[in-house]
This record gives sequence, C-alpha cells and structure tokens, in this order.
Amino acid sequence: MERGKRWVALITLGILFATALSAWARSSRPARSREDLTLPSASVLPIRHTQASRIQADRPSDVLAPTRQAGRWGATSDLGWFLADPEQLSAASALLMDADTGAILFARHPMERRSPASTTKIMTALLILEEGRLDDKVVISERAAAVTGTGLGLRRGQRVSLRDLLWAILLKSANDAALAAAEHVGGSEERFVDMMNAKAASLGMQGTHFANPHGLDDPDHYSTAHDLAILTRQALHSPTFARMVQTREASLAILTGRNGSRVKRRVIRTHNQLLGQFFGADGVKTGYTERAGRCLVASATRGDHQLIAVLLNDTRRWAEAAALLEYGFAALGGGAPSLGVPSGSSADMPKGEGG
Repeated sequence: MERGKRWVALITLGILFATALSAWARSSRPARSREDLTLPSASVLPIRHTQASRIQADRPSDVLAPTRQAGRWGATSDLGWFLADPEQLSAASALLMDADTGAILFARHPMERRSPASTTKIMTALLILEEGRLDDKVVISERAAAVTGTGLGLRRGQRVSLRDLLWAILLKSANDAALAAAEHVGGSEERFVDMMNAKAASLGMQGTHFANPHGLDDPDHYSTAHDLAILTRQALHSPTFARMVQTREASLAILTGRNGSRVKRRVIRTHNQLLGQFFGADGVKTGYTERAGRCLVASATRGDHQLIAVLLNDTRRWAEAAALLEYGFAALGGGAPSLGVPSGSSADMPKGEGG
C-alpha cells in the first residue's frame, strides 16, 4: 500500500516537473515582434521588376518616399487606386505622354487652362538655347534685380554668363535669372514674351498664353497639361536642356565690383525630388505659386522609352508623378491596362513663388 502511494507521488512529481520545463523552454525563445505577427501597413504591387508601396490617400506631405528593390530605386505607387478611379488623383490636371511618339497614355482634364507657375521656365530655357549665346555676359538690370519670389538675389550691375543664368533658371527656378536672361535675349521682357507666344503657336500649344518669362501669377498667363507636355517634348530634343534638367547640382559665377573684378561663387541644387530617387528619372521642372498650386513636369527613361508626366495644382505631385510614370512603363511593356481620358470635374512643401 505504502509502496503504491510512493509510486503515485513520484509520477505526479514527474508530470509537474515536465510541465514546468516545457513552460520554461517556451518563455526562453525570442519573442516575435509585432511586425512579424501582422501584415505591413503598406501593401505592395509588383510592376515590371520593381515593387512599389501604396500611396496613402490622405498623405499630407509633398515628399517622395523611395524604396530599394533589386538594386535600383522604385517609388511609392500602387497603381490600383487611380486606375480604378482617376478622379482620385489630387492633380487638377494631369497627362502622361510617350516622349518618343507623342502618344498620350493617360489624361485628366488635359485641356483646362491653368496657371503653370515655373513650368513656364521650360519655354524660357528653350528660347535661350535657340536664340541666345550661352557665353554672353549678362548685365543685371534694376528690373531683374527687383523681381519677387524665388531667386539668386542678384543685384543691379552684376554680371552673369547666360549659361549660368540658364542653370539658375532650370535648377533653382530663379525668377531674377529668368528675367535677366529674357531681357538679354529678347532685348526687353515684352519682346521676349512675344517670342514665347510665337513659339507656343508654332508648336500647336493652343491653350497657352504667356505674360512673363518666370511664371509668377498673371490673369493672362496660362497653359494646359497637354501644351506643357508638347513643350517639354520639344525641349528635351536639345541635348543641353536634357543634360541640365537631369543635373542635381551646379556651381555658378556672379561677377561683382568694377568691371566684374570680383567673382562670387554660388552652388545651387535642383528642386526635383525624383532625381536620384525614382529609377530612370531625368528631369524636368517644378513650379509653385499661390494661384497655381504645386506643379510638376517630370520625365523618366527606361530602356527605349522616355515618358513625360505633367501634374498641375497637385498636393501630392511627387508620389502621383511616380505612379503615373510606373503605369506608363508597365503599359508600354504590356503589363498594365490602357486608360481612357476620364471626364468630369476635380474637386509637399512649396519652394516659393515661381519655384
């Protein structure tokens, strides 16, 4: 009897010891983090060898968030949200064009006239390259020095090469540089603006009228997403323009003092956040004024295809440009459905007026 009780006690102790040992073993394992237990907050969509995470519909910032995939840069963009309903785009007007053929791959209110802000400077740069001599030394006028908004802070009497003014126009979006270059090439701002409108007419930009060379707001200064794509396609034919708009930093020389005896060096950097972050990005121009909102003309090249995306008055211009460009490359490769031109009305940090 006593012997049987001892066996029962031993068996009970063994069971209790085994249970405790098992519990200790479980508690000693590394705990799985919350990220291991839940799906990521951003879904992913494969697009022709790149992955891109969903753009949050309520994202307030005007910043492109890059992701690293397969040794190259992709960009935040799950195409589904705007392919299903293009009216979800923040852009008041948008257009995606094949730069090689001129074919339109996507459009939303492409013919509506809007303030183009500093995307105006694409035309200014094109005329400087066609009509000017880049080695000329430009004397800064009082009128150019007084222009408002984003600028180099130029002063009357300073001298800057037309080439360096062009760098400042395309990278820093400098209004004073744009006006100084326009006065030099056209003889006056008014005559240069006439040249801008004549060039627009020759390119078939039927919804465009320019009132100045920098893009500051004016009731008679307007363009369309379609026209800006046409203009950009033409400008990208210039090797100098194409090289400049894909450059992220440049050094300028401003000559001061009597007869330009002193040299003031300035380093300027591009406003284009796609460069270096979106795979294939190679230009073109940003813009912002209070009336125009945030504007962007962006280009990117992959393989044999170059695309141009235009977004006017868009609070999410970087992310939406990335999404449009990704869609375009997928469509040209047969990996995305074709889009029609949707109808109906539309319901980041600015760099400064004209920036």
